[in-house]
Amino acid sequence: MKTRGARPIGMSLWETTHVVYREFERMLAAHGLNRATWFILLALDEAVHPTQREVARAVGISDATLTHHVRNLEDAGLVHRTRDPDDRRVQCIELTDEGRAAFARIHDDAMAFDRRMRAVLGPETTAALLGALDTLTTEFARPGDSTPIPRA
Repeated sequence: MKTRGARPIGMSLWETTHVVYREFERMLAAHGLNRATWFILLALDEAVHPTQREVARAVGISDATLTHHVRNLEDAGLVHRTRDPDDRRVQCIELTDEGRAAFARIHDDAMAFDRRMRAVLGPETTAALLGALDTLTTEFARPGDSTPIPRA
């Protein structure tokens, strides 16, 4: 069955998101990471001694899923966990020196990826695209939505 009329914007957004996502994943995979671990490292870089629950909330994943990723990052020597001295049930996570160095390398590649997209679009189209995406976000965001949207 042939689709009638103009191509739906949502379909174009979905396909573009997946194409760009796959390319970004390839870049992260070269560092031995994936998108979830990138967002975790990003959240850790932006916070001071965050708890596991705070990081999970910032990234938009469950505590259990975060624990899985943090264990892998810990095994790789990129993060370490400590107990909160005021509440031993709470674990805090922070980047190790090796984790900070790895994050800096990955961040450099992520910014190069962003520069590549901006170069392909050019300054005017980039500004128009960002404006259009902000407009769509504002229009379709619902008050009270509690799931954070990870931002890089």
